[in-house]
Amino acid sequence: MREVQQNGRIGLEFEGMARLGGVRHVFTTRNRDGGGNLSLTGDRDSEAARNERSFWAGWVGVEAGTWVVGGLEHGASLSVVTSSTAEMEGSDSDTVIPATDGLLTTQPGVPLFVTVADCSAVLLHAPGPTPALGVIHAGWRGLAAGILPDAVARIADLSGCSPGDLFAGISPCIGPAHFEVGEEVLASAPVNRRLKMGDSWHVDLGGWAFETLSDSGIPSGSIETSGLDTAERADLFFSRRRDGEGGGRQGLLALLNTP
Repeated sequence: MREVQQNGRIGLEFEGMARLGGVRHVFTTRNRDGGGNLSLTGDRDSEAARNERSFWAGWVGVEAGTWVVGGLEHGASLSVVTSSTAEMEGSDSDTVIPATDGLLTTQPGVPLFVTVADCSAVLLHAPGPTPALGVIHAGWRGLAAGILPDAVARIADLSGCSPGDLFAGISPCIGPAHFEVGEEVLASAPVNRRLKMGDSWHVDLGGWAFETLSDSGIPSGSIETSGLDTAERADLFFSRRRDGEGGGRQGLLALLNTP
């Protein structure tokens, strides 16, 4: 990923997809004061979160309150967003689709958004014949439940292409050094993504996502990774593992360009 700066703030974007020109997107970061939370749930400051959403909406050139947001359940649920879906009555102005961890669309100009802390957010883009876009919340539960193979197959079907034509990007997420896991996570992860560090087991979440996308048919050269650890980079990211459940959330915002 590369840094892009506007008005003193840093946003991250997948360089390859930015060069393709079919998608506008940003992975958000914290502000200079350590704020920047985008989640409206829990006991977080909703007014500050709405202000942040307005800022990032302007970053990608859309109106505030027009996002379609995945109401996460940390599973493998996907929703296809149509223009009529985007016009549903929203929650706090944005449209929230309940119990959804992945959003797919062929509708230009509809901004899709998922929040993350230490989980990865995956951006999928199918250039055509019908351009299609997906934003996927890919934590360990979603990866274990097969959200990425399902998303790859469905976006390829929507676009009328093969998985080999897709491009993907994996956002910053918790790195293996900080992702110490118990038996449930360890048993769910691929053997080659488990690491023994001292007396504890760790999992490479970003590597797991990369391997799954590759196994789903996307060429490895068409998959971009960030190499950034959310738990390590407190200057840029929130982290549930570091900050606790009440910490903030960053996210991935993306939309298809209008032809």
